[in-house]
Amino acid sequence: MPLDVALIFMLSLLTFRLLTTVIHELGHAIPALLLTKEKVTVYMGSLGNPEKSLQFQFGRLECFFKFNLFYWKGGLCVMHEKEVSVSTSFIVTIFGPLLSLIVAGIGILILSLNEFEDVTKLVIFALIFSCSLDFLNNIFPNRDAIKLHDGTFTSNDGMQLLTLLKFRKSYQKFQTGNYYLENSEYEEAADIFEEALKYKNNQETFYRLAIYANMMCENFEKAQTLNTVFMDKYKDSLTSGDLMNYGIILSYYDEHEKCISVYSEIIEENPSEPKALNNRGYAYGMLDRHEEAIVDLCKVIQIEPEFAIAWNNRGFSKLKLGQLDEGKKDILKSLELDDKNSYAYRDLGLYYFYKKDYQKALNLYQKAKEKDPKTKLLQEYIDETKLKLLN
Repeated sequence: MPLDVALIFMLSLLTFRLLTTVIHELGHAIPALLLTKEKVTVYMGSLGNPEKSLQFQFGRLECFFKFNLFYWKGGLCVMHEKEVSVSTSFIVTIFGPLLSLIVAGIGILILSLNEFEDVTKLVIFALIFSCSLDFLNNIFPNRDAIKLHDGTFTSNDGMQLLTLLKFRKSYQKFQTGNYYLENSEYEEAADIFEEALKYKNNQETFYRLAIYANMMCENFEKAQTLNTVFMDKYKDSLTSGDLMNYGIILSYYDEHEKCISVYSEIIEENPSEPKALNNRGYAYGMLDRHEEAIVDLCKVIQIEPEFAIAWNNRGFSKLKLGQLDEGKKDILKSLELDDKNSYAYRDLGLYYFYKKDYQKALNLYQKAKEKDPKTKLLQEYIDETKLKLLN
């Protein structure tokens, strides 16, 4: 293929990649507007991130467009209707990939019925290829979770369609619970998912959702109770996500040795899983096994350089090993990435405690307490610092 032809094709693909996302999301949004009464929000170029996006609105349709030709994250369509029927959800979900297929079909028809110059043919073929690829990527169920901007997870269209068919009887509970999850109303979501455990055919999924919702609203006692039953009942179908939740629950109760065992099982299956490596590194740190902690946390930072918590956890272990300046650098990097993390303020306070600047340490501990009064070890550090100031 001549270089100029290849360049035209590649540029066309890049351009149509953006256009295909717009087509796909409009395929979701149009039936959503026709079949529901509430606002519909469409994100193009991000998975739910309104920041630094071009915003515009047409009636009930709200659009956020984030343009980045070389770092295009696809799109997301959100219905704001609280209760949506199975049939409506099915139509809205399937019309995304279906509209891409229709556009690809129109492109094929245009090519077959007309004579064009080679460059025009190539551009039209690039559109057909892009739309066809979008259809195939989305219509077939993919079990890999898609992480949204707000930290929640969703699935591709095919998986959502499969879920709709699977959840025919219990879908209303599933939809309402997910609505609460998407709006960070975790206590309400937990109540809905716990009620839905009565549906025998879908208990496994509702257990997962109920455990996750209870963890998010920090009701770890209920999460632990549900998780114990779940892991016994479904021990042959546990996923890495189930083990991750189990590890987080164990960590809340300071059972760090068990945490390490659970996270090691995940890492054995996937050595590059950053969250498992980070959580195991944290558990090592809580057991004063700081050299092992740093090994894990260095891997996390190499895999995911913007993982703010990993930077702080590594900084904490460095402080404990006496590497004060290096530890401080890591903690400041963590705060640069996320200035809301109470643990980073706690550990920056610990740095100044080791430097014997007790007042500055106490000020930072108090700031950490404002962010999250439940921060581990924080009250112990505050009491210790106050004693130093009295002496």
